[in-house]
Amino acid sequence: MNDHQQHPAITEVQLIAEQDAEADARKTRWVFIGVFGNILGTLIASIYEPTPPALRLLEKSPEYAAMYTDCYKAKSRSIQVRYSLIGIGLFFALAFAWSALG
Repeated sequence: MNDHQQHPAITEVQLIAEQDAEADARKTRWVFIGVFGNILGTLIASIYEPTPPALRLLEKSPEYAAMYTDCYKAKSRSIQVRYSLIGIGLFFALAFAWSALG
């Protein structure tokens, strides 16, 4: 018996939380933070934990709310770090292109 069959509710909550975090992510913002903040921006992205909207947790059990919040924060942080690193890469690519032209 696999993990999903043993704990279908947990897996479902994780999936919902991750999908919501993906939809709520401000990816362009984190790219700009990576471009202008470089390593500091990525550090901020790895520390900052956005909280899910309270309306999504209304009338949910405390266990559901805790699992959803933990998964939401983890996925959000992962997205933030990924896009801030893309911003750093973009910064270095632009700097390289600028130096190659000059």
